[in-house]
Order: sequence, then structure tokens, then C-alpha cells
Amino acid sequence: MSRGAHILVVEDEQHLATGIKYNLDAEGYRVTIGGDGPSALEAIEEKPGEFDLVVLDLMLPGMSGYAVCETLRSGNNDIPVLIL
Repeated sequence: MSRGAHILVVEDEQHLATGIKYNLDAEGYRVTIGGDGPSALEAIEEKPGEFDLVVLDLMLPGMSGYAVCETLRSGNNDIPVLIL
């Protein structure tokens, strides 16, 4: 993945999300943070092709990370997902 790629970080613990974003920003990536499963899916569906990678926590409010990943795959969305 090239520098400047857009990464969606889905993490409900703000201090962890901030730390991950800080480090990815420092490496030259564009980062958007989502705090729950439904908002992550909404962001991905609203702008198809916008994100190059999803960094996904498993324990999320509203919808688990497993369910987010299952929903993406059942919709034939092959965006790479890195699970924390």
C-alpha cells in the first residue's frame, strides 16, 4: 500500500484510535476514524473506493467487528481488512 492511501480505523476506545491515527499519519497515510460498526459500514458504502484499508477492532458498540467484516464480504466488497 502506497503512502497517501486512505485508511479507515474503526476503534471505539478513543485513546487507541488516536494513537493508531498518529502513527499512520506520521507514515504519510490519510486516516479516518470510526467509533462503531454501523458508522464504519456507512462510511464505506457512502464513498465506494474511498478507503484502501480498514483497521477493524472486534469488540465494537452497535455491531461487532466480525459482523462488519461479514457484511462487507457478503456485499462483494473486497477492501482489505486488518483485524485488531
